[in-house]
Amino acid sequence: MDITKRFDRILQIFFLLQSKSVVSTEELQKRFEISLRTIYRDLKALEIAGIPIVNESGAGYSIMEGFRLQPSRFSQEEILSLTVAEKVMQKHETEFVKKHFEAALIKIKSSFQVHQKRDFLHLEDAIHLKKNFKSIDYLPNIIDILLNSTIKKKITHIHYLKSGDLHEVGRSVEPIGVFYEHNLWYLLAYCHLRKDYRNFRLDRIKKVLMLQDNFTITHPPINEFRDKDFSENRMQIKIRVDRKYANYLYWDRQIFGFTGEEISDDFVVMDFDCPLPVVSFVRWFIKFVDVAEIIEPAHLNNELVEIMESGLKRIKNKEIVS
Repeated sequence: MDITKRFDRILQIFFLLQSKSVVSTEELQKRFEISLRTIYRDLKALEIAGIPIVNESGAGYSIMEGFRLQPSRFSQEEILSLTVAEKVMQKHETEFVKKHFEAALIKIKSSFQVHQKRDFLHLEDAIHLKKNFKSIDYLPNIIDILLNSTIKKKITHIHYLKSGDLHEVGRSVEPIGVFYEHNLWYLLAYCHLRKDYRNFRLDRIKKVLMLQDNFTITHPPINEFRDKDFSENRMQIKIRVDRKYANYLYWDRQIFGFTGEEISDDFVVMDFDCPLPVVSFVRWFIKFVDVAEIIEPAHLNNELVEIMESGLKRIKNKEIVS
């Protein structure tokens, strides 16, 4: 066994234990691709080195509360990743998240070696991110309030402006979590009015207040909920595009779950694992209907024709009125 490789792994296990309240053996196996027996050996090595490791029955392992060592070894790749993360967070639209990330990063930087601090400073000047969103569209500290609600299991009241409406509507919700998708932040929550789970765009939430009332039901984690939702609603789609026009689909296709393509002399066949409503895909595809075709599922062509016929009818009616 490479002793250096094992030492690096044990050190990484230590930092992982120090960074979380509890770490399961399953997570350690998956992260380091090692056997359960090897995990126990590595944990024993840490204990011999004087690290007070606690076995949380049924949950995993942790380091005794109050025991901390400063992380003094960072790889060049880790420093680069932290620099990119800092640039991204500087553009964050939520002041609370940005401010506290900066505070946490200062603590991390304080443990850097001298040459690592110089590297970090150099990389800061080598990375630039253009701000492509408007912070005024979001309430200050909205993510903080919503995430606090999920932690404290408190019902939150929001004033929400639905698409196309002029007036806000009130909703009492039980926040499950927030997620970022298609350049927008969303809240996933249980809506008391609808008695079901709903997504709310954060830029459309105009007021938010965490109440003292506790959640009425137990909710699954947001990842579990969304993974299940996506798997149930995804559709496999295949289209064929004239090769010389295929580049026009490049930027938007990721939104619709693009998974791969086959290129021939005349055509590009693209595959999608589409998580969005079918009508969204069809309406996007209409832009390329003169240079592309839907191969499967065939029934999407019926929806395509219906939308196009409806549009033509609308144009004709307008011409008659004129």
